[in-house]
Amino acid sequence: MSLVYITHHDENIFDCEQEYINQEVSKPSRVYNTATAMKGARFAKSLRDRLDVEDKKHSVIMQNDGMRLLTDAKKAHHRTMGCAHTPIDPPCAYLRKNQGIKWRRENTHVCPKGEKMPPLPGIGSKRQEPIMVPNFIRRNIQCAKQTVPCPPPPRYIDTPVGTRHNLLNSGLLPQFICRKDFGKVPIYLKKTKKMLTEMNAICDKERARLMELCRGVKGHTRTATTTTSPGAAHAPTEVPGMRVMDQKERNEIIEGLRQSLGEKTKQYQSMSLLIDSVAKVQRKGKLETELRQVEQDILLLETSPIIYVSLY
Repeated sequence: MSLVYITHHDENIFDCEQEYINQEVSKPSRVYNTATAMKGARFAKSLRDRLDVEDKKHSVIMQNDGMRLLTDAKKAHHRTMGCAHTPIDPPCAYLRKNQGIKWRRENTHVCPKGEKMPPLPGIGSKRQEPIMVPNFIRRNIQCAKQTVPCPPPPRYIDTPVGTRHNLLNSGLLPQFICRKDFGKVPIYLKKTKKMLTEMNAICDKERARLMELCRGVKGHTRTATTTTSPGAAHAPTEVPGMRVMDQKERNEIIEGLRQSLGEKTKQYQSMSLLIDSVAKVQRKGKLETELRQVEQDILLLETSPIIYVSLY
């Protein structure tokens, strides 16, 4: 809860003044005290004058040239309910040229004090030229004299009229035979040959290892495996932790792969010819990948004579 402290305000000041002006002494029904009315009028006038002075001091100063100066705001003393009298401009002040409100903010800025500037030279004093001033014209002339002229490029003339062409890069001078690497194998070819030699050595070593495991049996077919007895001379090498896949197991796996290949081929062929959605594209790609994998597995089982299976 806030308390309002009102000191210089009276809501009945205009009523007192109006009663004093419009008083009717002749009427017996109304008794009016003249001293009280005069006292109220004087108090109203003093209050109105004080409020007018405060209103003129409130943040705006009217200058003689008609410009209003905007200054820092000043609060009136206990002014809580507004002015009792608001000054109004006369009718002749409206709609006239150059009579509008002109605002200008009060310039209260003060520059800080800095270092003292050197005094200005006198009127008759001459400007002192610096002693070490480079003479660019003289320096350019000396540089031009000392510059070695560029020799003209060698040229040759191919017609009696005098058509000139550059002799370099024309093929008439032996340029490349003077180079240090002329007639030598480039470095990148040496690196390539070395890499191919190393790769061939690795391949030969791996091929020898495989031939040792297979005991030199190349082109071993399925019919030959069925007819070969377990105690034949070309029996597969035993590998610890591995076993050789027998022909019966091989045939069962191949038969199952062929059935799976038939089913997936039927699914692939039963697809719609119009592939117009993302799901159809994904399903088609998945079926193609599975068909390719099944074909590779069948080819591997049919062409490999010996297949080792892990025991674990």
